[in-house]
Amino acid sequence: MATKKDLVEAYSFSRRRLVTAFVSGAPGGREVEPARPGRTVVGGLALAVLLAAGAAIAGVFSPRTPDDWNQPGLLISKETGAAYVITKESDDPDLRPVINSTSAKLILGSEAEPTLISQDTIDDQHIGADIGIFGAPASLPTSSLLIDSGWTACTGSDHGVRVTVTDPPASTPAPGKAVTVMSGGDLYVIAQSAPVDDEEPGTYAYAVPDTDRTDGLLGEIGSQTTQSAIQVPRRWLLLFPTGGSLDWSSFDLDRLGKLPSENRLDGPAADAVIGDLLEVEGDGGFFLLTDSGPATISPFAAAVYRNIELPNGKPVEEVTIPSVPGTYGDPILGDVSWPAAKQEPLLSDPCAQLTAVPGESPHVDLVGPGDASGATSSEGLDGVDVGDKDQVVAPGRGAYVLSGDWTDRSSGLPFVIDSKGKVYPLVGQGTADLLGYGDHPVPVVPDTWLDLFECGVNLSQDAALSPPSEDDRQCGE
Repeated sequence: MATKKDLVEAYSFSRRRLVTAFVSGAPGGREVEPARPGRTVVGGLALAVLLAAGAAIAGVFSPRTPDDWNQPGLLISKETGAAYVITKESDDPDLRPVINSTSAKLILGSEAEPTLISQDTIDDQHIGADIGIFGAPASLPTSSLLIDSGWTACTGSDHGVRVTVTDPPASTPAPGKAVTVMSGGDLYVIAQSAPVDDEEPGTYAYAVPDTDRTDGLLGEIGSQTTQSAIQVPRRWLLLFPTGGSLDWSSFDLDRLGKLPSENRLDGPAADAVIGDLLEVEGDGGFFLLTDSGPATISPFAAAVYRNIELPNGKPVEEVTIPSVPGTYGDPILGDVSWPAAKQEPLLSDPCAQLTAVPGESPHVDLVGPGDASGATSSEGLDGVDVGDKDQVVAPGRGAYVLSGDWTDRSSGLPFVIDSKGKVYPLVGQGTADLLGYGDHPVPVVPDTWLDLFECGVNLSQDAALSPPSEDDRQCGE
């Protein structure tokens, strides 16, 4: 049994060891490092993030149905992507399958936001009959993607017509150019008119008479002769407004071959009669003698007149005068829309380019093909045979226009064109608003241009609310 002395010595020994440990540190001179609390904090945060992400993923894949899903609107099945519409407010509404998004827009408007719900929820409801327009476009461009102007339609011998709707236009400008074309046995010159007042000049189709002086006329006005005329489809020729014929009918002359009643000339033209062509020396211009005196005409008009057949069967008399007459007769050319000067022949396939501006009358220009339409030769028309028409619309683009004539500025029937090159009539008040085009400035386009596109079905809210039918009316019906 330990004595009291032994216990005192044991206590003293333990006390010395404890003091030595605090003073000397760990064996080998290393300090004992305390555990870092940051590791525990970081680990806890990581675990919290993983739990939150797991909850979010579970929320995405778990079919949570919104409380107000049964209000009028568009429903999309999460599992199948099928679309349904609710058209009437009810505690137990009918879900009507809608066959395309355009029909859904026509029913609910372009601002309607779809609601995603589970297929199980849909299956628990009363499913009505399908509704929608059979043949309506799967989608239509938004107003920011519309291309309402700059359409280009090209043709060539042994080819049909290809219309291209792109931004920028698929064309090469051809100012001052003309082209001789033949359609259905009739000869025409396509050329740009002279500007009148503040209006933009446009390109017109001018009928050319078939006479023994036709090639002389074509050569003087700067276009190809009859042997080089390009065979074009009638539908391409109708893309241009009609100008005055290049013959006698465009000149408003009375009393042909008689002396004028007033403002008779002296000098070399003292014996000149009505219908004589007067040319001022030194490129001083041209005049045509009328009953009221000499009337100014352009070099282009003078070239036409010099090569026409007069009603009296006599050739045109030309008289050179030293100076410009001091008095002038009344204008003898009506609204013929002729060029002012001699043109140059267009050496590529001919194209028409439409300019349509909201609030203005449409006009068209003669241009050459551009890169987007293929090339500057018939290669750009490969696959477009005689009698065919083809449409190239930039992906995701289209147009919203009014169909009218060349003089309309703001009135006409509304049409929309999709990226597939189909044109759809918009039927009924407010249809454009439902499709999201209500605030879009809409231009007028000649109806002959819309004929270049394939005919689509009529688009209306009434048709969208009806069961789909393959007999849905198309444009023109």
